[in-house]
Amino acid sequence: MPAVIRRVEPSEASALGPLSIDVRLREVTLYGIPLRLTAKEYRLLALLAEDPGAVVDRQRILETVWAATFYGSGKTLDFHIAALRRKLGDSRWIENRRGVGFRLTVPPSEPA
Repeated sequence: MPAVIRRVEPSEASALGPLSIDVRLREVTLYGIPLRLTAKEYRLLALLAEDPGAVVDRQRILETVWAATFYGSGKTLDFHIAALRRKLGDSRWIENRRGVGFRLTVPPSEPA
Protein backbone atom coordinates (compact mmCIF):
# COMPACT_ATOMS: atom_id res chain seq x y z
CA MET A 1 0.00 0.00 0.00
CA PRO A 2 1.43 3.43 -0.89
CA ALA A 3 2.66 5.52 2.04
CA VAL A 4 0.27 8.35 1.18
CA ILE A 5 -2.74 6.05 1.56
CA ARG A 6 -1.43 4.57 4.83
CA ARG A 7 -1.07 8.05 6.33
CA VAL A 8 -4.70 8.96 5.76
CA GLU A 9 -6.21 5.74 7.09
CA PRO A 10 -8.04 6.14 10.39
CA SER A 11 -6.07 5.17 13.45
CA GLU A 12 -6.60 1.78 15.03
CA ALA A 13 -8.22 2.97 18.24
CA SER A 14 -10.24 0.94 20.66
CA ALA A 15 -12.41 2.26 23.42
CA LEU A 16 -13.47 0.66 26.64
CA GLY A 17 -15.87 3.07 28.27
CA PRO A 18 -13.93 6.30 28.87
CA LEU A 19 -10.60 4.59 28.16
CA SER A 20 -9.28 4.91 24.61
CA ILE A 21 -6.18 3.18 23.27
CA ASP A 22 -4.82 4.21 19.89
CA VAL A 23 -2.46 1.41 18.90
CA ARG A 24 -1.18 3.13 15.78
CA LEU A 25 -0.23 6.28 17.67
CA ARG A 26 0.61 4.43 20.92
CA GLU A 27 -1.56 6.88 22.85
CA VAL A 28 -3.92 6.26 25.74
CA THR A 29 -6.56 8.67 26.97
CA LEU A 30 -8.95 8.44 29.88
CA TYR A 31 -11.97 10.75 29.72
CA GLY A 32 -10.14 12.48 26.86
CA ILE A 33 -7.09 13.22 29.00
CA PRO A 34 -3.80 11.70 27.78
CA LEU A 35 -2.14 9.24 30.15
CA ARG A 36 1.64 9.20 30.37
CA LEU A 37 2.61 5.55 30.44
CA THR A 38 5.99 3.88 30.33
CA ALA A 39 6.64 1.51 27.44
CA LYS A 40 6.01 -1.52 29.67
CA GLU A 41 2.80 -0.02 31.10
CA TYR A 42 1.55 0.72 27.59
CA ARG A 43 2.31 -2.81 26.34
CA LEU A 44 0.67 -4.30 29.43
CA LEU A 45 -2.48 -2.22 28.97
CA ALA A 46 -2.60 -2.89 25.21
CA LEU A 47 -2.31 -6.64 25.85
CA LEU A 48 -5.14 -6.61 28.39
CA ALA A 49 -7.25 -4.46 26.03
CA GLU A 50 -6.92 -6.94 23.15
CA ASP A 51 -9.81 -8.89 24.67
CA PRO A 52 -11.43 -6.77 27.42
CA GLY A 53 -12.97 -8.86 30.16
CA ALA A 54 -10.92 -11.95 29.31
CA VAL A 55 -8.37 -13.15 31.84
CA VAL A 56 -4.79 -13.05 30.57
CA ASP A 57 -2.58 -15.43 32.50
CA ARG A 58 0.56 -14.17 34.20
CA GLN A 59 2.90 -16.28 32.09
CA ARG A 60 1.47 -14.91 28.81
CA ILE A 61 1.79 -11.36 30.13
CA LEU A 62 5.42 -11.90 31.14
CA GLU A 63 6.28 -13.56 27.82
CA THR A 64 4.52 -10.88 25.75
CA VAL A 65 5.38 -7.69 27.63
CA TRP A 66 8.86 -8.66 28.81
CA ALA A 67 10.35 -11.60 26.88
CA ALA A 68 9.72 -15.27 26.32
CA THR A 69 12.81 -15.99 28.39
CA PHE A 70 11.85 -13.78 31.36
CA TYR A 71 12.95 -15.41 34.61
CA GLY A 72 12.67 -12.48 37.01
CA SER A 73 10.45 -12.12 40.02
CA GLY A 74 6.68 -12.22 39.62
CA LYS A 75 6.72 -9.07 41.71
CA THR A 76 7.87 -7.19 38.59
CA LEU A 77 4.46 -7.76 37.03
CA ASP A 78 2.67 -6.85 40.26
CA PHE A 79 4.67 -3.60 40.47
CA HIS A 80 3.70 -2.61 36.91
CA ILE A 81 0.04 -3.53 37.47
CA ALA A 82 -0.01 -1.34 40.60
CA ALA A 83 1.57 1.58 38.74
CA LEU A 84 -0.91 1.22 35.88
CA ARG A 85 -3.85 1.08 38.30
CA ARG A 86 -2.64 4.33 39.92
CA LYS A 87 -2.40 6.05 36.55
CA LEU A 88 -5.90 4.85 35.62
CA GLY A 89 -7.13 6.37 38.88
CA ASP A 90 -9.17 3.36 39.94
CA SER A 91 -7.78 -0.06 40.81
CA ARG A 92 -10.99 -1.70 39.54
CA TRP A 93 -9.85 -1.17 35.93
CA ILE A 94 -7.53 -4.17 36.27
CA GLU A 95 -9.00 -7.12 38.10
CA ASN A 96 -6.75 -9.76 39.65
CA ARG A 97 -7.79 -13.36 39.22
CA ARG A 98 -5.76 -14.88 42.04
CA GLY A 99 -3.41 -17.60 40.86
CA VAL A 100 -4.36 -17.05 37.20
CA GLY A 101 -3.78 -13.55 35.86
CA PHE A 102 -5.47 -10.22 35.21
CA ARG A 103 -8.32 -8.80 33.17
CA LEU A 104 -9.30 -5.33 32.04
CA THR A 105 -12.79 -4.17 32.99
CA VAL A 106 -14.71 -0.90 33.13
CA PRO A 107 -15.32 0.04 36.76
CA PRO A 108 -19.00 0.55 37.57
CA SER A 109 -20.08 4.17 37.71
CA GLU A 110 -20.63 5.63 41.12
CA PRO A 111 -24.27 6.65 41.76
CA ALA A 112 -24.82 10.37 41.38
